[in-house]
This record gives sequence, C-alpha cells and structure tokens, in this order.
Amino acid sequence: MILKVLLIIFFLSSVSVFSQNHKKTNRIDSLQTVEDIQKFIEEKNIDYTITVSDKLQYSDQCRSISDSLNFRPWIKEDFDQNGLTDLLLTGNTKDGPKTICILDMGNEFNTKKITRGTLYEPCAFVTAKDGKIEYKSEKFLSRNGYFSSLQTDYLIYKFGEFIEENRNPKRDNILEIEFDASPCYGRCASFTLKIVSNRDIEWLAKRDNHVNFHDYSGTYKSNLSQEQYKELTEILNYIDFENLDENYSVGYTDSATGTLKVTYNNLKTKKISDYGMMGTRGLQKLYKILFDLRGSVEWKK
Repeated sequence: MILKVLLIIFFLSSVSVFSQNHKKTNRIDSLQTVEDIQKFIEEKNIDYTITVSDKLQYSDQCRSISDSLNFRPWIKEDFDQNGLTDLLLTGNTKDGPKTICILDMGNEFNTKKITRGTLYEPCAFVTAKDGKIEYKSEKFLSRNGYFSSLQTDYLIYKFGEFIEENRNPKRDNILEIEFDASPCYGRCASFTLKIVSNRDIEWLAKRDNHVNFHDYSGTYKSNLSQEQYKELTEILNYIDFENLDENYSVGYTDSATGTLKVTYNNLKTKKISDYGMMGTRGLQKLYKILFDLRGSVEWKK
C-alpha cells in the first residue's frame, strides 16, 4: 500500500515537472514595469490609444469601486492555454480606462478588446482568476442614466473570442436558424438569413449589403460546408441560447436590432431581440459569424 502511494506521488511530481519544463518563455514573461509594457505595445503597434499607468483615470463613481476591489492594471496569464504567457492590460485612453488582452499565438500577437465602451458600461474592472478573465461591470439600463448593480462574468477564450464561460453546454438538435439585422440611423447592413439542418442557406439582402466590393440586393441561395454549419450549432449550444433573455437593449439610440430565432428539438422555438447587438459576448460572436457568411459563401441568385 505504501509503495503504491509513493508511486502515485512520484508520477504526479513527474507530470508537474514535465509541464513546467514544457512551458515556453516569451517576450511577455520579460515585462516587469509600466515602462516595459508601454515600450512593448508601441514596438508591436498593438494599441496606440492606450497609455500604460499604475494610476488609472476612473470617474469618481468608478474609482471608489476600483479601490474596494484592490484592482491591478496588468496581469500575466496563459488565457488561451497554448503554453505561452498572455497579457491582460488596463490602460488610460481619452475616453477613460480600457482593457485589452494581448495573446501570444506563437508566430504573432493577437489583441482582443475586453471592455465594451463607456456608452454601454460606465464602470468595468477586469482581472484574472483560475486562468479565466473575471469581468465586473455596471451597465447603463436606459438613456436616462440608470445603471445596474455591479455584475460579474467569467470569460474564457473559445471560438477565437472571449465569451461567457459555460461549464455544462447542452446538445440541442438545431433544426433552423433565422437571423434578421434591421436598419439603423445611418448605414447598417439590413438582411435576413435562414439556415436549415441540411445546411441550405438563404440570404435576403435588403439595404447596404456591400460585401467584397460588391453591392447585393434581393434573394440569394447556397449551401454551407459541414465545418461552417458545425461552428454555428456548437456556438449556439455552448451559449445555452434556450436560457438567454428574450430581449436585450443598449442604453443609447440609433442602433440596429438583431433578431435571432432558433428552431430546435421537437420544433421548439427561441426568439431573441437584441437592440444594439450587445446582449452577451457569446451572441456577439454568433452575430459576427452570421454577418461574415455573406462574404464567405458562394451565392446564386
């Protein structure tokens, strides 16, 4: 029995040493000061709008929350789990503090915007916990300046973006996806997409559908690849669309509305109306894929 326990301890120790030896060092590992980070982001042309500082220029309302959270402006962590250290950085801009995550992809640095803008969130504080991003924010609830209490989301890097973590994704049988993008005050693409489970797709281009240097108008049809359809269904299942709110809205005007309707399982339906298309980060990723399909599919009219 004692020998068995010793063998288990030896095995676990060996795995730990192996993992540590195979963690690669990179440029981000060498960054130790504010000056190091500022020089790094300037050299790599990462984000010219950010000024790195230990003192962030929060409003009075946000500063009191920041002080209570013992907030740190930069953190190193391997968020995409590729063995290379990434940098979660909050810096000052002319519009207030902004957070980005600089991912070392091996052959290049990829920057992801984490905060969502002061028009949407007057206060946001970003830190790391257990290899995930811990995102605390207050959101505007209306144009009259009412805002929510402090909310916390845990974000992971998945599908090429940081989205809300779901520890128990579902496996619903997706039968049909319908998405409608409304016009806005200005130039916003207005269109409807319908996708069925045999991967047939129909695109009704209404207004301002300028894609790949070509203007589209009218009805077009095509067929998605297995990979394209799989990506859509995997994202829908991961974000647990069935339990999302039916209505989302930003607190400002002149935005477009995204309307998503999913038919699934035994002809159940879920409909989500999202004014401003900021409902959740998972929904935003789905919207981007749907918008991009207009330019990545070979259409026939």
